[in-house]
Amino acid sequence: MRTSATFYINLFTAHFVPTTLTPKKTDAPTNGGGGFDDFGGGGDGGRGGGGWSNELTPPPEGYSLAIKLGIVSVTSLFLALSSAYIFNRANRQPIAAPPILWVSTGFILASSVTIEVARRALRRRLENRFRLWVSATMLLGLCFLSAQIVLWKHLVASGFYINKNQHSGFAYIFTGLHGAHLIGGLIALGYIMLRERSTWTAVRRRVSVDATTLYWHFLDGLWIYLLALIFYWR
Repeated sequence: MRTSATFYINLFTAHFVPTTLTPKKTDAPTNGGGGFDDFGGGGDGGRGGGGWSNELTPPPEGYSLAIKLGIVSVTSLFLALSSAYIFNRANRQPIAAPPILWVSTGFILASSVTIEVARRALRRRLENRFRLWVSATMLLGLCFLSAQIVLWKHLVASGFYINKNQHSGFAYIFTGLHGAHLIGGLIALGYIMLRERSTWTAVRRRVSVDATTLYWHFLDGLWIYLLALIFYWR
């Protein structure tokens, strides 16, 4: 067992450590704030020699790795809940899908489009357009959460309380957990929008936006899965 564990530790180290713990030259701003550091001069210019050294820990790839590990963790959580839902045959007590579901689904699908447009705008160095589309994404995310609150009110008005039966209980748990993770995505987007461009390199900013976009698309797909599981799977 110890040999097997050592093997897997070495395998993980061989694959991930070289790319996540080794700083790349492309992340280093050039003299005068040029090169990759083209959003506000986060390089040596204006901060003295070695002013960007704090950017080496963690490296930019750490954002992507953290998001991917987070996605694996969230996926495991919802798969475990889905297994309990199916094992307990909670779908035997059907819940009618209220029309607000399609409104909320439209909001989150549209937000996936806007965040992708924002990501591509940043790649093309269109700062104003990037901020516009990120703001649109955050607005759509807030609209989705508002629609979820309306959904809960509709369920309560229809007599589906969280403790009425297993199906309604799982419906509240699934949608509540999804909403909580979406709030996490909104916080990440707000951080990207509010952080001064001069405090991080352009490559780090791009990697952060790419990672957040991946997480947002994941939440979009997760919602479609939950919608089908809770309201349409029989």
